[in-house]
Amino acid sequence: MNITKLEIVMLLSKYKKVSTVAEVMGIKQPTVTFHMKSLEENYGVRLFEQRGGVILLTEAGKALLHYASKITALSQETERVLLEYREARRGTITIGASYVPGTYMLPQVISQFSREYPGVSVKLMIKPAPVIQQLLLDHQIDLGFISSQPFDDPKLHIQPLSDDELVIVYSANHRFATMGSIDVIDIAQEPFIFHGTNSTTSQMTTKWASAHNLKLHYCMELDSLESIKRALMIGNSISFLSRQAVTEEVNNHILACAPLPPPEQERYIYACYHKERWLSKGLQQYLQMVQANV
Repeated sequence: MNITKLEIVMLLSKYKKVSTVAEVMGIKQPTVTFHMKSLEENYGVRLFEQRGGVILLTEAGKALLHYASKITALSQETERVLLEYREARRGTITIGASYVPGTYMLPQVISQFSREYPGVSVKLMIKPAPVIQQLLLDHQIDLGFISSQPFDDPKLHIQPLSDDELVIVYSANHRFATMGSIDVIDIAQEPFIFHGTNSTTSQMTTKWASAHNLKLHYCMELDSLESIKRALMIGNSISFLSRQAVTEEVNNHILACAPLPPPEQERYIYACYHKERWLSKGLQQYLQMVQANV
């Protein structure tokens, strides 16, 4: 299968114009058209249709797109792996992480790794845990670091690194800061900041509230951990956050935290990679550095 043809399918799905695809790929428009016709002739089905001045994929084209994405991702992964062997201590490692490990754990390790392996580039993307898991399954990233409740996936190696306790967080000046213990009724009375609906913390918050048949006092919803922490510092609201995410602010007496009333919300930070992904020495070294720093 010609990778260039598959890339054209993917780009047409995104941009829907031959001229734009040609510009992005740095080739001429007739070349794009030639590859489109070649694909249709090769498979004997119509893959593209023009409608309202744009190119759309037919149902057959959408089926091809599904596999084109997987094949090109595997091709790119193959190139990355072989480059690591062809050029010793060189290449690129692509890492995905959910918010807590990506913000509070990995930057220090990446800095250390870059000093010891200056020829290896490290790319880090931070997304919600379910997105990182899907990127691993699609071979879009080499390693994933996920803060999540215990989970299993038959296609992934999943290694727990540390626990990631969920706690009640509030301003150091909040009334909770002077209380010896905080119960469910106390939490229900306070304005609550919710996380974005795709986050693991949001799912755990909903599960905890359901266990107590409790409706939390909604005041706002924010997608950013830093935005939530800032809102807690200047207001009278509370939220549930990772203890790791607020360690610095608690130590500096800007925020305070307390354990959640039972039931315990079990959550860990996991290192994950696809079982089909060959772990080069560079990836093995990076994993070892992460393990040594948790």
